[in-house]
Amino acid sequence: MPAQLNKPLQQRLLPTDPNLPEVVKKTMKSMWKYLLPYKGRFALSIVLGMLSAIFNGVMLIGFQLIFSLVLKGQTRTLGEATKLPLIGEINLAEILGVSNDTPVGLVGVMIACAFIPVLIFIRGFLGYLSSYMQAWVTSKMVYQIRNDAFRSVLRQSPGFFNSAKTGELMQTVTSQTAVVQRNAMMLIQTLAQRPLTIISILVVLFAQDWIFTLMSLVVFPACLLPIIRIGKRVRKTGTQEEYDSRALMVAMQESFAGIRLVKSYAREDHAALRFDRSNASMTRNMVRWTKAMELVGPIVETVASFGIAGGLVYAWHRGLEAENFFLLVMALTQIYPPVKELSRVQMLLQKTTVAASMVFELLERKPDILDAENAVDAGRSQGAVTFQHLTFFYRERSGEKKDTPAVAGIDLQLDPGKFYAFVGPSGAGKSTLYSLLLRFYDPDDGAVLLDGCDIRTLTQASLRANIGIVSQDTFLFHDTVRENIRYGRLNATEDEIIAAAKKAHAHEFIIQISNGYDAIVGEGGCNLSGGQKQRISIARAILRDAPILLLDEATSALDTESERIIQEAIHILSEGKTVVAIAHRLSTILEADQIVVMDRGLILDRGTHADLLSRNTLYQKLYHLQFSSDEKRES
Repeated sequence: MPAQLNKPLQQRLLPTDPNLPEVVKKTMKSMWKYLLPYKGRFALSIVLGMLSAIFNGVMLIGFQLIFSLVLKGQTRTLGEATKLPLIGEINLAEILGVSNDTPVGLVGVMIACAFIPVLIFIRGFLGYLSSYMQAWVTSKMVYQIRNDAFRSVLRQSPGFFNSAKTGELMQTVTSQTAVVQRNAMMLIQTLAQRPLTIISILVVLFAQDWIFTLMSLVVFPACLLPIIRIGKRVRKTGTQEEYDSRALMVAMQESFAGIRLVKSYAREDHAALRFDRSNASMTRNMVRWTKAMELVGPIVETVASFGIAGGLVYAWHRGLEAENFFLLVMALTQIYPPVKELSRVQMLLQKTTVAASMVFELLERKPDILDAENAVDAGRSQGAVTFQHLTFFYRERSGEKKDTPAVAGIDLQLDPGKFYAFVGPSGAGKSTLYSLLLRFYDPDDGAVLLDGCDIRTLTQASLRANIGIVSQDTFLFHDTVRENIRYGRLNATEDEIIAAAKKAHAHEFIIQISNGYDAIVGEGGCNLSGGQKQRISIARAILRDAPILLLDEATSALDTESERIIQEAIHILSEGKTVVAIAHRLSTILEADQIVVMDRGLILDRGTHADLLSRNTLYQKLYHLQFSSDEKRES
């Protein structure tokens, strides 16, 4: 993995980082790929936003006409010329085809005033259509980004999850994509509409009175100074806030996932304190960010007000008429809100870039284990497994190999339909062989063969379709009993599910619990006992009906009665399959066709129980330790 990717994201995206423009460019390029399918609607939203912005100028000209009709009193006639910005003088009497001395009258005033809400509605409706379409496009984009990010996580090998934090992954997939959607929409609206709004208003202002406009805007460059100064201070705060939100999610997820441990050790206060530290840091940075964002507005308004004040002095000196004065003041009040929004673009862009970079870094991460370009479907395997000169090292977080191999020089042939057992102390390499067979990792030397084919030439999905697993650490989804069993084969019928449950000796207890197969097992199966969870796991494996069965200490945590029931179910499950078992309880594997004794990544011996008990000292030690302790417990 490149050294750059090992740095925390907040370090890689600091405002002083010379690579920041490149990060922004790369992020925008990645987002463009998701925008392309909706480019037509996006373009329409931009056009509507631009029309809404330009309509500000049209609206001001309309207001000027209305003011000239209404504010000159009851003596005003339609024949009096009205001077409008950009248009010049017009004669309403000629346009309407009436006499020049026709008075405006009450009806005329009411009609003229009725156009005010009409003009404002047109501008607002254009803005609404633009915002709605932008929201639709960004929502569709984020929907696809979120799906792709989740699938990217699922594609990663188990080695990735050994170092990744689940809370951070959840926060990136959910919260950061929401930040991208929200801020991207604000940026699009701001950049597409606000400059045109300002330009359209300025055009009308300069056409009306260019001296007044210049005096009002002479201080505009001064508005940029506080924006630049505050922007530099706030960018780092915004980046840190996003990082803190990830730490907060990690603290929360780990506390919930380990709630039984938290409760058992009475560590509620400790968990709350850990959460509080992350929450307090995020809150501080959120307040700083908000303070800086909101401070820009008042500063811009205050600085700009000096220009307005100077313009008013000029208006007094010139003796501007009321309708002209109102138009100028209204135009100036309309120009500064978009200026304020534009002043926040840099900060919004920074925060959007940070969030999007987190998401796209996850999206673009290539799994450690990939299907070969010409990988083939394994089909239905015969169940023959070969470990050929196998050596494998686990990796440090830096990507470097550990000093000692997990397994070294393993040569082993597992014939179809036979029962094999791996025994040995912790760290012997038993679970590593499982992981290599499932292709969770690729060996550094040698190969794993399935029916004589290197598993690296097979698709991962078809390889794993030939393997069923029953593990000590049974995982059940927070769903019904039925759906947890169906997970072994998603297209299984109701009759097949019940048949699998009966073979696993699970049907009896299932029909006795409330709601039967529709009962919710709870998170991780918390509503069931250990033996019940294990039987559902076996029913799941029976339904899968894979030719190879991995048993990972499947009964080590059960009581004697549960173990007996589980052993019967496993016996039914194992019929006609290549069974590979890891067992700490040697009593469960005494009938194995071959027992493989391992230690420190090496195979020390192999044979039947009787053979090993007569010649292998490590096996003798394991056997006597277990059976002597069992006798003591029984006595």
